[in-house]
Amino acid sequence: MNVVFLDINGVMQPDYYRHRFNVDKRIVEMLSNKHNIDYSQYDFYDVAAVYCDWDEQAVVRLKYILDETNSKIIVSSNWRNNRLPNKMKDLLAIQGLDRYWFADNIELYCQSYIKTRAMEIKDSLNRYSINNYVVLDDLQELLIYFPNNCVITHDVINDDDMNKCIRILKRQN
Repeated sequence: MNVVFLDINGVMQPDYYRHRFNVDKRIVEMLSNKHNIDYSQYDFYDVAAVYCDWDEQAVVRLKYILDETNSKIIVSSNWRNNRLPNKMKDLLAIQGLDRYWFADNIELYCQSYIKTRAMEIKDSLNRYSINNYVVLDDLQELLIYFPNNCVITHDVINDDDMNKCIRILKRQN
């Protein structure tokens, strides 16, 4: 199995997008009806952010990576930190990405935020049958842990990032 370890902020959602704070609360009901998922159980601003703050082209590029390389998503973002079991799969459904979702990293804790993220990814690499992977994140420091499998974005995933991901995921181990 090929996997994209997906961060959200700085990859799918630019830091400067703040449209979620101006969205009508009825968006939750509309999305719940559309996807047959009870989005009222999730934080309103998470739902609104996925709907209106995720960059459209970043979503298109991610889908292209996943389709081109027959890959699945393991969410490595802090967005997954929630006690509701299908939160990220349900949120990904808003952008049509739920069919690619495989899992969320298991939450582990360490002294450093970067080291924690790296430990969680390494745990998933040991836990699942992963043939090839890419870490898609905006944390430059992750290159220390995954020098050959990490693509660092600046703002959101762009065409160069997309192409690097595809090259890594198509590379023979």
